[in-house]
Amino acid sequence: MNKFLLEVEEFYLKNSYELDDDKRQIFKQIIDKVVQLYLRQYIKSNHTMMELVLALEFIKQGKNIELEKDVGNLIADLIVYNQNYSELIEVETGFVPPEYSGDPVTYRFAREVSKIARYCKFTRYFSLACPPFHILQLPEMILKKPEERTYEELSNIKKVLDLYYKASPIEIEELRNAKLDYIYIINVDKMKIKRVTVEEYFKITYSCRENFY
Repeated sequence: MNKFLLEVEEFYLKNSYELDDDKRQIFKQIIDKVVQLYLRQYIKSNHTMMELVLALEFIKQGKNIELEKDVGNLIADLIVYNQNYSELIEVETGFVPPEYSGDPVTYRFAREVSKIARYCKFTRYFSLACPPFHILQLPEMILKKPEERTYEELSNIKKVLDLYYKASPIEIEELRNAKLDYIYIINVDKMKIKRVTVEEYFKITYSCRENFY
């Protein structure tokens, strides 16, 4: 059997025993969907394991979730449904395609900002998830309220995004209204998840940003 499929099966067997029957059934449905999507080459292994760790945590909390859900013309990695609102979570592993090996930081910046701008409009709360070894490339603009964001800073960000997204460009107003509520830092090895606000994430990564960006 494929190594990834073995890892998924082991993940299920290792973690399903602590769930009650209803939650175990939900967990099994999620696992089955992941396997089918992987076999059809719609998802990738490292990305998916992070989704499964998140999904398991929300299942334990008794929340309703959907993986790889259509939203508009996009596909959301994970949607969590609470009583009065939903939270959409997109997983970012830090992967850089070979064609962008000469500008990896700028590519990651464009990708992560575009994700926020495109997805946040479909949900009350929008979050990103990443592993501890990847620092999200976020502009300080995201800390400001929409009315505080200047046309100049939005235009400068758009110029960067236009280098990578010519076919479906992000518009200025999408950037003005872009919002990011939380960031989930996921340690797959230890099955640990840390949820922080954007402000907290900027504080955590401040030293690295000051010295390397």
